Amino acid sequence: MEKAPPPTIYLPSFSWKNPEEYRIKYAIVSLERPFPDQVEESIRFLKKAGVAVLPCMQEAMEERQFEESQLWDDVPKVFANIGEPAIPVLVEYLARKENYFYDMAENALEMIGKRAVPALCTAIRHPDPKVRIRILSLLETFRHPGALPVLITALSDEDNLVAFYAGDAIIAIKPSCYDQLLPLLKSDNVKLVCNIIDLLPILNRKKGIAAIMPCFTDERDEVRDAAGDTLFNIEPPPIAEMIPYLSSDTPTIVVGALTLLANKGTTTDIPAVEKLLTHPDEKLRDIAKWCLETIRERSEEETKETNPE
Repeated sequence: MEKAPPPTIYLPSFSWKNPEEYRIKYAIVSLERPFPDQVEESIRFLKKAGVAVLPCMQEAMEERQFEESQLWDDVPKVFANIGEPAIPVLVEYLARKENYFYDMAENALEMIGKRAVPALCTAIRHPDPKVRIRILSLLETFRHPGALPVLITALSDEDNLVAFYAGDAIIAIKPSCYDQLLPLLKSDNVKLVCNIIDLLPILNRKKGIAAIMPCFTDERDEVRDAAGDTLFNIEPPPIAEMIPYLSSDTPTIVVGALTLLANKGTTTDIPAVEKLLTHPDEKLRDIAKWCLETIRERSEEETKETNPE
């Protein structure tokens, strides 16, 4: 007749029959002991036990064996010590609705590090956008160039927040990304192009601004708008970079430069804009007049705010 397990052992499958399994499950339960030395001893034992620990840890997770505070350090450490065999299980936990599972999984995968990147790149196709965001956050942390192809694909994700997180992950990789993203400006995928426009000046300010200026000639409204919005949001404003484009032979590029100057320029930029008042294109002359009026009005308002009567 099998002995009843001690009252501190909560795993339903606990048994005295298999000594090795008993020691593993006892060590798992001991993780919640209040004495740090005992916890560390259990972690060391479980590390030595290797992959045999994995099914027992899965059972403990399903039985909610652990306190929430343990999900940030002790429990993730045990999974991380198991190593690569634990990665598929942890990726599955990322898709669980309860933060009990996905918080622990994120912490464990961070401890495992870049060895988890291939599995995460595969899992990025998960149908739930929240799961895709969790995966992208981890890939951002790892900064692994090998993840770049799936990150580029994620820039076109139907969920805008997923695409945003993909962009952040690409920026984290930064040094090796610019040259791989640049050709994608010619893509037929409008959403991809718009997100690439946003990223290029972040990865390389000088080259990125030069690369997106021709986008003002694109026949797609979304692409032209993305170019304008990106220029508008660059800090510090690329005013000096816009002045040479006032001499462009392409009217839409000139208009793009004038629009930014109207919104961000100062009175020091007026002489460069005034040269367009004699331009043969009437539309450009009118836009130049508007730009000058806007700069002067803003300058007067700023002066009043600085020196109120």
